[in-house]
Amino acid sequence: MREQVEQAIFDAEFEFSNSRVRVRAEHDFQGIELPGLKIGPFTRGERYTLPLWVAEELERKGVVSLVEEPRLKPEELMVIHHREASLAKGLSELPSDFYPRLRRLLAEARAEAQKDPGKLAELNRLLNWARDVVNARLKKIVSLASSVARSPLTRKYLTPEEELIFDLVGDLSDAWREVIAGDGRS
Repeated sequence: MREQVEQAIFDAEFEFSNSRVRVRAEHDFQGIELPGLKIGPFTRGERYTLPLWVAEELERKGVVSLVEEPRLKPEELMVIHHREASLAKGLSELPSDFYPRLRRLLAEARAEAQKDPGKLAELNRLLNWARDVVNARLKKIVSLASSVARSPLTRKYLTPEEELIFDLVGDLSDAWREVIAGDGRS
């Protein structure tokens, strides 16, 4: 089961890393060709669309800058935290790439806190919000998945990682009910 969870997270990360983002060329760039991928050429000041992992690498090298920020901002996490806390039973809709973005936000906050201990309070605040969101959603997903009348509409509000939990808990709940109720299929 752990392998399924790790695979779901890996798949979500892979999809997020390969999502397309807009960048602006900071310098002229002749371009390079990788197996199965041609990057560039770029003209300074022009905008291009690239896979996120390529854009991040080129941004680190100063070749491009991201036009749209794919990273989760602390303010966005605060809004999601508030929304999840205020919904007693239902799930709010999250972007399908919420968890990869959340992991990046927390990794960046950890790195900043290691460089500057003054940022430790911010890291702890983000970690608490993240835990609250994850725990609230997990509790709701388990409740919804274990229900006899699972609604297909529920899937609309699940991220890919959460769909795995929903399916596993639902299957386990159904099997448990069958065995406990003794429906004759022993």
